[in-house]
Amino acid sequence: MKAIWVIGATLVLMDFISGMSETNAHDPVINSKFKNGRGFPVFHGNITEGSRVVQLDQPLKATDEDTVGGARFICGYRLISPRKNIPFTVELLDRTTGEAQLKVADGRKVSFEKRKRYKFSVIAYDCGQPARESNRAVIFVRVEDVDRFAPTFDKPDYVVDLEEDRLYDPLFTLHAHDKDRTKEFKQICEYELETPNVPFSVDRNGNIRNTQKVYYQDRHNFILKIIARDCGGRQSKAVFINVIVREKCKPQWTNFPDHLQYLAGSGKQRVAPKAILRWCDDTCTPDQVTLQMKLATSHIGKGCDRDTYSISSQRKLCGANDHGIDLLPSPSLTSSWTRFLPTDDGKESDQVFYFDGENNAVEVPENVFNHTLHKHFSIMMWMKHEHSEIKDKKYPKEHILCMSDGDNMNRHHYSLFVHGDKLVLLVRREASDASDMEVFRPAEWRWKISEINQRDEWHHYAISMNFPHVQLFVDGNLVIPSDDNSEVVDDWPLHKSNKVHDTKLIVGACWEGGHHKFNHYFRGYLAGLSILKGKTESERVIRCLNNCQENLDFSALSAMHSGTTVSFNREMTDFRIQSKNISEVQALLREVHYINSRKFPTPGRRNLTVSTAIHCGSVETFLPKVDSYILVRPAATPSITLRGHPSLSANEDRLKAGLRIFEDINISVDFAVERTGGKVNHILGKDEVRDGNSDIELGKEEKLQLKLERKKAKQDTTSKVSDAQLILLDMCTVKADPPLDLYHERLELPTSIMNEFNMKIEGTQTSEGLVISNADNIEDYILVLRGILYVHEKDKPFTGRSFHLSCSSQNGRFISNTMDIKIMKVQEENNVILPLRAQQAVQHIQLPSVSGTGNMAVGAASPNVGMVAIIVVCVGFLLFMIILGVIRIRAAHRRTQVVQVEPEMEWDNEMNLIVNPMDEETHPLHVFDYDEGVGKSMRDDSDSEDDCSSYHEDEEDSSDEETVPKKELEWDNEL
Repeated sequence: MKAIWVIGATLVLMDFISGMSETNAHDPVINSKFKNGRGFPVFHGNITEGSRVVQLDQPLKATDEDTVGGARFICGYRLISPRKNIPFTVELLDRTTGEAQLKVADGRKVSFEKRKRYKFSVIAYDCGQPARESNRAVIFVRVEDVDRFAPTFDKPDYVVDLEEDRLYDPLFTLHAHDKDRTKEFKQICEYELETPNVPFSVDRNGNIRNTQKVYYQDRHNFILKIIARDCGGRQSKAVFINVIVREKCKPQWTNFPDHLQYLAGSGKQRVAPKAILRWCDDTCTPDQVTLQMKLATSHIGKGCDRDTYSISSQRKLCGANDHGIDLLPSPSLTSSWTRFLPTDDGKESDQVFYFDGENNAVEVPENVFNHTLHKHFSIMMWMKHEHSEIKDKKYPKEHILCMSDGDNMNRHHYSLFVHGDKLVLLVRREASDASDMEVFRPAEWRWKISEINQRDEWHHYAISMNFPHVQLFVDGNLVIPSDDNSEVVDDWPLHKSNKVHDTKLIVGACWEGGHHKFNHYFRGYLAGLSILKGKTESERVIRCLNNCQENLDFSALSAMHSGTTVSFNREMTDFRIQSKNISEVQALLREVHYINSRKFPTPGRRNLTVSTAIHCGSVETFLPKVDSYILVRPAATPSITLRGHPSLSANEDRLKAGLRIFEDINISVDFAVERTGGKVNHILGKDEVRDGNSDIELGKEEKLQLKLERKKAKQDTTSKVSDAQLILLDMCTVKADPPLDLYHERLELPTSIMNEFNMKIEGTQTSEGLVISNADNIEDYILVLRGILYVHEKDKPFTGRSFHLSCSSQNGRFISNTMDIKIMKVQEENNVILPLRAQQAVQHIQLPSVSGTGNMAVGAASPNVGMVAIIVVCVGFLLFMIILGVIRIRAAHRRTQVVQVEPEMEWDNEMNLIVNPMDEETHPLHVFDYDEGVGKSMRDDSDSEDDCSSYHEDEEDSSDEETVPKKELEWDNEL
């Protein structure tokens, strides 16, 4: 091993020595196909970003002419450049051939964006000792760009405004940029819209256009998604553009709500609190601005949400004369002649009757209204006339009211009818004597008024006659007579005739007695037809009957400036503003309110329209009409409940004197909103379209009302009484079952009480029962009902009877439950057969009723011997106890006592025995009823209020049991 190391070291030393001694005669030479002007070889190369090796146009290599030693080899290359940080290096591949490659140095990289070209020199050196260097070669390296960066937009999103009804070219120019430096990669060659089905496009330059006109009412905005691509095909991230469609500036109202929800009892509500009036013409200052707002209520009731009480109740509430007669009342027990007339289906307004103009009319019974009219009277009605077709070039006569001969003749004594566009009143008086037959006097009054034939519109008509002067009021306004609108025709008086035996008063047509048929039928709707005879109604009452309880309201008069006027129509459903200032009109409109003062308004929709005209110079501009509506929500529904004992008992004497059948009646009212599954089930107007399966969610106002109702429900009885005062009853019906035999029985009203307290209530009786009518508070109705007497004469046996009571409010819109009362006869008294001693002592035995309560019935002796024996034993024991008690009482007091048997003395199934053991003579007891004074004296003599109250409680607890008056115990002073 040691020898090997010695040999190796010797060889190396010999080689080194030989090298030191060899010659290096030639320099290496770098050759190239190209030389520059100075004769240096030139190389051109390219390198792509991210690559490591430079691709030269020819191989880089150096040669050396030396043939021996290390000088014949190329040992390497060295870069020469005046600049620093040259990122290249030359790697020798073969030292024999001198071939090398140019590459990026380790840890370095080239970037086109930093430097596009490089120029530097290289030299080669051989392996000789000392080494010799070659000539200098110049290398040019061009860096080739790579599409490294995607395009980017200036912002991640954009917002662009677009005015409606315009085509833009362009609407907006989008710009994207690229960080690449080469033209190919930094240039954006394409923009692409990725949002489908939109009326927009984008070109390669980023110009966005709308391909068709767009409108604000169709769509308020568009979201566009766009990408960009550079010429190298690299794609950007998407950018979003929000294109907001702006309304074209035109004169109009904006921020006007499309509807307003109104909750019953919420008071006044602003119609448009944020409305803005836009006027786009800055070059012209308006001379005058005119605004008109109309509230449509023609479809609600009779053209407005008025009181829904009957016409007689409305007359009472307005302070009208008490003697007015309703000729078209709602059908009831006492007014049945309108029963077969077609009516409206709802209960939201007064009863409305339809006349078809062909075959329906009604006769007013003479016992309801005496047919004759004198020099003073008033006729009032609501009418919606349906225009009739012309026949034989003439308008037909359509009689609203007609009194004519009942037989043999066709004379019209008085009538009210429609003839074309005229309303005609005919009054033919009868002559008082022969001289009066020659007097020609006014007999026919004609008014030509436009309201007669206005389709689908209700109007109120009132005619006041103070012969020969007549006044006509239409919708509460007096019609001023003139040659154009009124005419008076004179005529002879009627002759007295023995041919006519009676007359007929017809509503909806006229009776021709000579032909025995109806003629001149009326076509349209009538309601509230009434006649006041002998007097005329005041203008104040006529206006009150026509009042509307829903309207627009304006109270900002103090905010008006000079030159501005505000006006309403009489119903306050038509509001007008005139001003020179747009901002003032806008401010005044915001102060307009809607109000419905009815406690239970008719739910549904009321259309609201606003028309505006602006005068500017000689040009008048009409703004687009604003259509909105007010949706009235239903109020809490009142539930009327009648409570009282279902049965009464009385003997024949009491029935003859009169029995108060509703003495303990109570009427209560509760309010509740109809709920379904946590939602309110609203009632909508007829023109309100909705899905029958859908419910409306509770709004803030409704939630507040429900909260108040829950709070109200938790309050004490006093608050519930105040609830009852919120509504008025207008009818209670007492129906007899079976019908009354008026020869032997009747119902009597407490007329003295009604007159004393000046109540509005009236009563009418037939064999079917009793009807109490007219609007009044619940307390007054209770007072009247408690005073109603049922009277039955003794000449016909009484076997029992039933009455059915029900009450209603607002003309039958809210109906109570039906309370049934059954009246039973008290059994007659019979003496029990007792031994002689018992007969002398016992005056009366009071047996319990079948039900076993405290109300006793008079017992009848039974033929059963066992029962008689039991009674005898019991009576004997009771006699012993009573005698013992009397002895002790006399010993203590030594004076006469009146004793009432206490409940503790009841025995054997609550049997009461009332006797006078001191009286040796048997004589009939005198029976006292509480109503006849004994009960009163006993209560007055009692020192305890509890005794009195317990008596009443016992009486209230009775239901189907028979009752008898209690007896007074008489004791003889001598035992």
